[in-house]
Amino acid sequence: MIVVMAGAVGVGTVGASTALAESADLTSAHATAVVAPVTDAYPKGKVISRSRLVIRAKPTTHSKRLGSLRPGQIVDIKCWVNGQPVKGVRKWYRLGISTPEWVSGRYIKIIKGKVSHC
Repeated sequence: MIVVMAGAVGVGTVGASTALAESADLTSAHATAVVAPVTDAYPKGKVISRSRLVIRAKPTTHSKRLGSLRPGQIVDIKCWVNGQPVKGVRKWYRLGISTPEWVSGRYIKIIKGKVSHC
């Protein structure tokens, strides 16, 4: 990766610890955003659950738990499929990352862009 800063060019990677060191007042909630920034490549969704939303390996509540998202968090959405219904909603969203990670559409509100079927 090529990094340009204040007229200087360097080659390498910029780690999350460097970004966090420059802003000591970040909370852990903001640190997640620095580590995994939302890009403009995909439509955006906002977590509308009251508690943390579980990220799953497949579009069903019976699949492995891979992590979670905070209420209000903005995420990249790659595409959608119909999966196991969650409170009457069959739509599941694949997060816009390289590995298949899914969240129930019941708790995501699309706030930017149009999500295509996978």
